[in-house]
Amino acid sequence: MDVPNHFFEVFNTDNQSDFLNGFLEAIPSFVYLLNLTDKKAVYLNAKTEIVANYSPEELLTTDLSVFPIENFSSSEHLFQYLQKTFEDVAINASESFILKIVSKSGKNITINNKCTLIKKDVSNHPSMLLVLADDITIENELLEKTKQVQNQSNETERLFNYGSWEWKVNNDYVIWSNGLFEIFGYDQAAYESSQMPYGTYQKHIPEEDVQRVRELSLNAIKEKKTIYEYEHEIIDLKGNRKQIAVRGRCFLDDKGEVMRVIGTSQDITEIKQIKGELETKVEELSVAYEELKKNKDLFKEAEALMSYGSFEWDVNKDEIQWSDGLKKLYSGSDISRLPVKINIEFYYARVHDDDIANVKKVIQEAAEQKQPYAFEHKIVDLDGVEKYVQTKGWVSSDEAGKVLKFIGNTVEVTELKAYEKELERKLEELNHSNQELEQFAYVASHDLKEPLRKITAFGDRLNQKYKQQLDDDASFYLTRMIDSANRMEVLMENLLSYSRLSRKLVAFEQVDLNKTLENVLSDLELKVGETNAQIHVGTMPTLEASAPKMQQLFQNLISNALKFVKANHSPNIWVDAKEATKAELSKLGLDYKNKRYYKITVKDSGIGFEPEYAERIFVIFQRLHGRSEFEGTGLGLAICKKIVENHQGIIYAESELGAGATFIMYLPIRQA
Repeated sequence: MDVPNHFFEVFNTDNQSDFLNGFLEAIPSFVYLLNLTDKKAVYLNAKTEIVANYSPEELLTTDLSVFPIENFSSSEHLFQYLQKTFEDVAINASESFILKIVSKSGKNITINNKCTLIKKDVSNHPSMLLVLADDITIENELLEKTKQVQNQSNETERLFNYGSWEWKVNNDYVIWSNGLFEIFGYDQAAYESSQMPYGTYQKHIPEEDVQRVRELSLNAIKEKKTIYEYEHEIIDLKGNRKQIAVRGRCFLDDKGEVMRVIGTSQDITEIKQIKGELETKVEELSVAYEELKKNKDLFKEAEALMSYGSFEWDVNKDEIQWSDGLKKLYSGSDISRLPVKINIEFYYARVHDDDIANVKKVIQEAAEQKQPYAFEHKIVDLDGVEKYVQTKGWVSSDEAGKVLKFIGNTVEVTELKAYEKELERKLEELNHSNQELEQFAYVASHDLKEPLRKITAFGDRLNQKYKQQLDDDASFYLTRMIDSANRMEVLMENLLSYSRLSRKLVAFEQVDLNKTLENVLSDLELKVGETNAQIHVGTMPTLEASAPKMQQLFQNLISNALKFVKANHSPNIWVDAKEATKAELSKLGLDYKNKRYYKITVKDSGIGFEPEYAERIFVIFQRLHGRSEFEGTGLGLAICKKIVENHQGIIYAESELGAGATFIMYLPIRQA
């Protein structure tokens, strides 16, 4: 191909076509000219093998489907890149770019293109580039492989926490690998060619160990050791102490003298630590083993005493290993009667007929689900004695999920079962007795009210009709009789109310305690006015409860606060509520995981009581004061306690004598 005329214009060379053609063809690189203005190649020499032997026509096209370039999306993209690259570049300046092309056989080829700007247009924009292209595919592959090997070496050093070094004897520098820089805490980028000044390594050795390490190193060189090893400590740039294991080798020259030394330094700090911990564990295990041997007999005695034992069933071999305790449990009086080989059939044969189907079902489900299991059943030992046992265990399986073993413990619970039955019987008797007692209390309180009403009525008539005829003593006796009958009637009413509470026939609904307290204070309005009481009520919640019982609960508590007042003092009462915390509920043993509770307090400024009476005041008919001081039947707080308990709550009191009392209730938001 002839060189175009504009090529001569660029070089100011006339009539030198043959010379330039010969020169460009002789260059070992692939040479071509790019016209950035027209966006096309205008010349190329004959070294097309460098570009995978594409023909000149294919190379000169702008169609990437004919001459495929992988790292540019189009020829337009390539020319835009070159124009931008050479926009501010002077004539004869050079830049390089890479072309990644695909040969006709599908092979990836990397071409390095060194470009020289040889011409600009009238607007001073780059217009003509002279390009020398070389195939660097092999060099790139070698470089990439070298990088991969180096990266693998670095990762290996990092994985095993070591670094390597090389020292040419009498040289002022030592070559360090990446791993050694990391161990000592240096930035490798700051040291050209990874050269570290000789003596840097020794500066990190603690002063007390420098002399020993120096002598070991010098002796190895002096004795021309092929391999030498030792350990020492260093302090890295951050002040961390590390244990280092050194392994070195001396290389000799033709005269038999050491010319260089290479080696590795491994950070064995963690290994040393683990080794120390292992030695400690081994020592602890040795002590534990000795203790285990001493306690073996005690363990056997404990198994016999508590009637329990352990087992391991190898499913594949169908062999069951039983501890001595389990053997005794199944054998009865003579353990020697057990077969030499215990298998699953022998175990099934000892299971009671009533339970055999369920036992097999539990074992089958445990094998399928690979889950821990627990069940109770009856066995019949070799003496024919029936026993209740409880078994707990787990399933061992391989990686494929195949069951290998059943492992667990079995304990005799015969006495516990008998105790449970006796307890159930006594509980049933107690419930029956309580029902009879509740029925008696209900009937008695109900039936006694009629005679009491007659005593009161006839007493009133006597007092009205014959009052003038009675002397003082008779009048006093009659008044006492009527008062006692009235108290008895109140007592019967309270007892009847308490009896109804014991029946737990409560209908629950959403109860707004704000409205409940409004009703209570309305009912107590006269008493509040007489005592000049100050009652402070906070915002109350809405709970699922019995509205009448909530009314009775707060009426009893506030009535108490109005009653037990210091002499010559007006009562102050505070009622408040807030949602209880999980910590509070956990401390009281309430279900804090599934339920929410409100903590409700009723506090007064009254006479209070001694703390030791905090539980006694909730007991039926218990009074801390005589009737002459404060009226009442001793049932009010007992009724409060029963109401709260029927709502699955807790009530208790806190007080100091003379410092008022606080009644604290925890009531659930929902009853379900």
